[in-house]
Order: sequence, then structure tokens, then C-alpha cells
Amino acid sequence: MRELHNDFIERWAKFMKENPDKWKKIHTEFIDAQFEKANHVIKELSKTKEGKEKIIKIYNIKNKKGYQKLLN
Repeated sequence: MRELHNDFIERWAKFMKENPDKWKKIHTEFIDAQFEKANHVIKELSKTKEGKEKIIKIYNIKNKKGYQKLLN
């Protein structure tokens, strides 16, 4: 698994060097998609009591009043 990870990093570094005008857009789209997916998952989880409890546990939320918009 570690070899696969290292191979990916090497290929990505090579791509960045060979495509200085392309890689930033691809990288930005990837990061934005990660945030979009995470926000979607949190939104869906917050629709149920069990999901809200999972959010509290995952993020170790102590001050539930500070997250009322998310948890209501």
C-alpha cells in the first residue's frame, strides 16, 4: 500500500512539473469536491438524531449550543 502511495506522489509531482499551467485547476477541483462531499455527508447526517450524535462524536463537540444551526 505504501508503494502505491509513493508511486502516486511521484506521478503527481511529475505531472505538476510537466504541466505547470494545468495542475492547479485540477488540484483545486479535487479539493473543492472533497469539501463539497464532506458538507453533503454532514447535511445528510444532521437530518436524524443518530446522525447528529455521530457528528457530535466525530468532531468531539462539547459545546452543542455553539453548533445549534448544524444540530437542529
